[in-house]
Amino acid sequence: MNQSVPQIQFSSVTKMYGSVPAVRDLSLTVRRGEFLTILGPSGSGKTTTLMLLAGFEAPSSGDIMIAGHSVASVPSYRRDQGIVFQSYALFPHLTV
Repeated sequence: MNQSVPQIQFSSVTKMYGSVPAVRDLSLTVRRGEFLTILGPSGSGKTTTLMLLAGFEAPSSGDIMIAGHSVASVPSYRRDQGIVFQSYALFPHLTV
């Protein structure tokens, strides 16, 4: 794997719900071997950012790249990515 190609890259990503921005103009790069922690208050866009990365939501604007390939319009089941939530509150129908 090319070390210069970011593993995850958000480029000016915005996610709107109606007229309300959940994520506004997010740009970040995560390189191979890096560990990223997303911290912030309730309503700051943490979960929405992870949902965008996993493909459960689509960005309103901007681009998301994984290993140098745009995935902004790729469905979640074709991304070979996943997220694990701290709580199952977002998926109450699931059990452990």
